[in-house]
Amino acid sequence: MRTAARLVLYLAGVLFGLALLALLSAGWVVYRALPEYDGTASLPPLSAEVVVERDPFGVARIRAASLLDAVTAQGYLLAQDRLWQMDLIRRAAAGELSEIFGAATLESDREARTLGFRAAAERDVALLDDDSRRLLEAYASGINSYLAQRRGRLPWEFTVLRYEPRPWTPRDTLLVAAYMYRVLASSWRSELNRARLTARLDEARARELFIVDSPLDHYLVGGSAPALPRRRSALRRPAEHGAVASAAFEERVEERAEVAGSNNWVVSGAWTYSGKPLLANDTHLSLELPGIWYLLQITAPGWNVRGFALPGVPLIIIGHNERIAWGFTNSGADVQDLYIETFRDETSHEYLRNGRWVAAEVRREVIRVRGQGDVVLDVLVTGHGPVVVREGTRGYALRWVATEPGGLGARFFWLGRAQNWEEFLAVCREIAGPAQNTVYADVDGNIGYVLPARVPVRRQANGAVPMPGETDDHAWAGYLPFTELPQVLNPRAGKIVTANARVVGPAYPHYLTENWVAPYRTKRIHQLLEEAMQRGEKFRPEDFLRIQTDVLSWPHLTLARALIGAVERTPPDEPRLRALVERLRHWDGQARTDSVETAFTDAVRRELLQRLLAPQLSELVPQYNWFRSSVFLENVLRERPTHWLPERFASYDELLLAAAKAALEQLATQTGTSNPNHWEWGKLIPLEILHPLGRSGILRSMLSIGPLPQPGTSHTVKQTGRRFGPAMRFVADTADWDNSILAIPTGQSGQWPSTHYRDQFPAWFAGRALRPPFSDTAWQQAHRHTLRLLPD
Repeated sequence: MRTAARLVLYLAGVLFGLALLALLSAGWVVYRALPEYDGTASLPPLSAEVVVERDPFGVARIRAASLLDAVTAQGYLLAQDRLWQMDLIRRAAAGELSEIFGAATLESDREARTLGFRAAAERDVALLDDDSRRLLEAYASGINSYLAQRRGRLPWEFTVLRYEPRPWTPRDTLLVAAYMYRVLASSWRSELNRARLTARLDEARARELFIVDSPLDHYLVGGSAPALPRRRSALRRPAEHGAVASAAFEERVEERAEVAGSNNWVVSGAWTYSGKPLLANDTHLSLELPGIWYLLQITAPGWNVRGFALPGVPLIIIGHNERIAWGFTNSGADVQDLYIETFRDETSHEYLRNGRWVAAEVRREVIRVRGQGDVVLDVLVTGHGPVVVREGTRGYALRWVATEPGGLGARFFWLGRAQNWEEFLAVCREIAGPAQNTVYADVDGNIGYVLPARVPVRRQANGAVPMPGETDDHAWAGYLPFTELPQVLNPRAGKIVTANARVVGPAYPHYLTENWVAPYRTKRIHQLLEEAMQRGEKFRPEDFLRIQTDVLSWPHLTLARALIGAVERTPPDEPRLRALVERLRHWDGQARTDSVETAFTDAVRRELLQRLLAPQLSELVPQYNWFRSSVFLENVLRERPTHWLPERFASYDELLLAAAKAALEQLATQTGTSNPNHWEWGKLIPLEILHPLGRSGILRSMLSIGPLPQPGTSHTVKQTGRRFGPAMRFVADTADWDNSILAIPTGQSGQWPSTHYRDQFPAWFAGRALRPPFSDTAWQQAHRHTLRLLPD
């Protein structure tokens, strides 16, 4: 017995020792990669010493004797904090994720290879101007110096996945630009869906279903009567469009509603505490750990710029210098068109072009897939672009500004050198995209707006649905001249607001897009600004932060009023429904975390749309972009047209009540309780911010955030979703840059367990202000770490 007991104790001790050794080894793998923030480090490409200071949140200021040295140091810093993230981004754009993740990412890689970003980035590197090329080369040298120094001590993700990153090149920076194009400016799937839905409906209904004009629109330009006729949607139903309704599109294509986010606005000094402009910006994107933005200040001769950098791209994308500030929202400009190509037969590579058969180029792509053999993908490329979908003798070829020559040429980062509006426009003139609503403010009191982008001019139609490719009748005829893109300087109202909704009115003569988002956030921002102006209040940065975190949801409030009217005219028997509608009478439209009213109206909205659309679209309902359905539903609730009322309902009141009753059952099932008091909105859309390797189990609890109940909807100024929301917050005070607010959702470091992995999250989640230092005086008080980078 004693021998057996000793053996058990011995084995337990061995197992404990092995577990301890494994734990220590894991800890060593994780902690060995954490960078040094103090002392000195060698950075051979430098021409002179560079000083890097960090504040309590790990936000850095780079002080260098030249811009190229500053950018070299920036590459080094981003490699310190975000190396694995940068590698993932360039792999996602290049179609190389499967090399490390296996078959799980094969479809994403197939699409990226089909789009041809690798070849486009390689071509566009050769087209860069000398200054941009030198900048990208300096940035790459900083990253590669870090790689050379840290071999064997790279972030733990490389160890776990058993691979090492290849050296960084200027092409990789352009691949990051391609990645952002794919996030912000890809609409070809929705164009296919739109064609299919249009083929099912008559022309009038199709036009109403895809309506984007709203009484709530706030135009920045072109608000009066049309100077020239605007082209209408291509909503006719030719045979080639109807063909989209084939089996290839039977499965639902997920519309990425999240990418349609962001707010920015600017007010003149007439409305601020200081007499100088204030500018606000919060970009809404998918939320992940680490986040997409990196806070940084760069100081070099002729440069003192601070703001939000993209990992993998030099300098600052959104921010301010000592004289100007700027911010972006996605414009939704239509920069993609699908062309219907007719092939000779189902296997042929020859397609019909201007009356003759032409051989398509075949671009062979070899995708390395971990754990299995390589996958060979032959991409057909016509004169319009790569064929993204093939259906027998019919193919759909994509033309995209992003893959046109120079489309990926990085220019946004040069905005930081502008000192006034004219210099700002000079940089904007060279920007190809992604097309952004750009607001501007300067210390001289000017405020402005411009939409810098290459926007195609179509010979016919507008590309809202696939166009015939057999002739050149629908070809592009160049791009809109920069001077004819929307621009505003110092409007009389003293304010400019954009939130992805329509910015041009009927007098604007050119087609930009039909991808406008419903104007509820724009309307709410205008309302909050105007109410404060009418009270004679003078704005401070904190006031703009409160607007950024506002959660009044216009479409839910509109639906609540419609429900109240329906119940007054046709009282229901269901006691829960009567009680909920009574609550709506006193509801202010705020989508708070504990709001039962938001949960109820959101469920009613979904049930209502299903009942409206199913009789017309049947199995195609999932193809409709529900996020963009708000203007359509707003119009139906206001005008109550008989041709949309399903036959089984005698009135819209009856339809509303049926949807409300169904919503009761939906919420009871979803929450597991029939008691409406427990139907709290925030619990139905809990926030999750996930690390790519932390999606389940213990790694999720260690690496990720959430689920946490949260307020807001997809239509509130604080636009929210489960894994989506404000990816940064920025309020620029042109009177006192140190008084500006800059924050990101998680932290500067992408390395768990760095103290800066998610240290900004509590302030971001609560909507509190963070003010990184900008001036020398502020840095003297705030800096906690100093690293000196030394040349050889």
